[in-house]
Amino acid sequence: MSNKTYIIDGYNLIHKSKKLSKVFASNIERAREELVSMLSDFFSKRKEECILVFDGKLNITNDLSTPSVRVIFSHPPDKADDLIKKIIMNQDPKRRKNFIVVSSDNEIINCAKACGAERISSEEFLKNLSSRERTNEEEEKPFVKLTEEEIKRMLQR
Repeated sequence: MSNKTYIIDGYNLIHKSKKLSKVFASNIERAREELVSMLSDFFSKRKEECILVFDGKLNITNDLSTPSVRVIFSHPPDKADDLIKKIIMNQDPKRRKNFIVVSSDNEIINCAKACGAERISSEEFLKNLSSRERTNEEEEKPFVKLTEEEIKRMLQR
């Protein structure tokens, strides 16, 4: 069985995140970079693939991709929604079930459903991301520097 491939509606996910939508309001590029960083951390430890799709403009360069996240921009007049639907519809019908579409856009969700792909809302996916971040934080032990006196006391015990 093939690995799953996530196709993520980038701006939809950004706008559903309180943190990223605040960043987006002042710096669109930074919001995209932060999302790619979050997804890279998430997918670097997983076997699934990730395709992150953004609406494109002619002056945007695509240097955001990482080993675990492939970033693509639509080419005007197409929008990210159009590109996501094309990616799914251009797959062999048997392979479509290996795709998980992440968006809260009804048109994209309906297309994914009609094609037999899995769907997850942006809100639900963000919950998965944040629970993964909390787990990683809990696993990390804080570094505490001991004084010489504390070390001596510990060694005397």
